Amino acid sequence: MMRVAASHDEPTSRTIRLLLVDDHALVVMAMTAAFEDVPDIELVATATTAADAVAETVRHRPDVVLLDRRLPDGDGVDAIGPLLEALPEVRVLVFTGAADQSVADRVADAGGAGILLKAGVLEDMLATIRSVAAGNSSFDVRPSGRPRVR
Repeated sequence: MMRVAASHDEPTSRTIRLLLVDDHALVVMAMTAAFEDVPDIELVATATTAADAVAETVRHRPDVVLLDRRLPDGDGVDAIGPLLEALPEVRVLVFTGAADQSVADRVADAGGAGILLKAGVLEDMLATIRSVAAGNSSFDVRPSGRPRVR
């Protein structure tokens, strides 16, 4: 069963505070650059491990955590519980290169708000972050398009 939330293309009326958790420097640099031009999403911090993600969540109180599935200290899905314990209202999106319905089910069972595939396009990623921040969930495990290179 695929669970998909409606996505909102319009920016929200408030700034969404985002924590990015990924251990690849190039991904972090690219994502940081991408968010510089997005007025309604503020990248408040980055982390490279699940443990650091929990600490940064406590420190910065993000609205959304974009959490890589594979981290040096374990599976990102396993970090959802500690993130929610640290900040129950935070929305966690697992950011991964590949996922199937069993991964989506694990994320949902852990309390995550959804899956975001790295193979998608920037506009879809922003829409998903906005939608999740608004309280929706997004568990579509199919890429919506090819990444755009500029």
